[in-house]
Amino acid sequence: MTPRPAKSEITELADVYFFHPLGSLGARLAAALRITPTQLTVIGALVGVTGGALLCEERLGLLAFAVLILHGIIDSADGQLARMTGKTTELGKVLDGGAGYVTHAAIYLAIAAGMLHRGGGGAVLLWMVLAGIASAAHAQMYEYHRTAYTSVVSKGRVPHQEPARVAPWLRGLYRGYLLMQRWLTGLHGEVENALAYRAVAGVVTDDDRSRYRDHFYAAVRGWNFLGDNTRFYAIGLLAWFHRIDLYFVFILLPMNLAFIALWLWQRRADQRFLSTLIR
Repeated sequence: MTPRPAKSEITELADVYFFHPLGSLGARLAAALRITPTQLTVIGALVGVTGGALLCEERLGLLAFAVLILHGIIDSADGQLARMTGKTTELGKVLDGGAGYVTHAAIYLAIAAGMLHRGGGGAVLLWMVLAGIASAAHAQMYEYHRTAYTSVVSKGRVPHQEPARVAPWLRGLYRGYLLMQRWLTGLHGEVENALAYRAVAGVVTDDDRSRYRDHFYAAVRGWNFLGDNTRFYAIGLLAWFHRIDLYFVFILLPMNLAFIALWLWQRRADQRFLSTLIR
């Protein structure tokens, strides 16, 4: 089977037609200025934190949205720069993920601080924590299923079978991350185990790659709804109506309902895939 461009076929349209082209221009500019991928990631993190911090003041919401979109462009650019210069590293991937985390932390803290400043009660902090936990779960499943799909369909590799190399001081946090991941992924762990058992010399068979694509393409496209872009769009829309205070409600209600629906959809797809292996 000819390898499919799995990553591109599940990429969101906004990434294809907006973030990726502008990120490509940013990567070329950074290369001309001799900025390294790591330096560009740090710049992106600073831009993201700045955009998040601006949300403390509701009247600056649209400016914050624009800065967060710039963060998204830089986030695309640093990965493209790393591939362009052949400087992709595990540290770079960790820093890239960290840039996203600090950006979202700044967003949540700034919105909560602004609400408290405008007279909100202490319950705001509880909503902030609950929304943060929910967002972490959403982001984890978004990334997990996209990575699994690309590994199987495009590369012919069984996903998530090799333990990642983690610094000693991060191992406790990483174990907690994996525990949460195993709980959230449900039956998909059995799918991956089945693929590993049927693999030939560690390579997923062509039949299983095609079967995987047929069963999970639509579900993976669905998980895209829980990506960063949706949260940034919500910030822009709420800022337009001067109701950024509803952001936590957006995460806890419609986003959580979407998560539940997608999880059930994924579970059904997992069951159908496993049933085809039994026959």
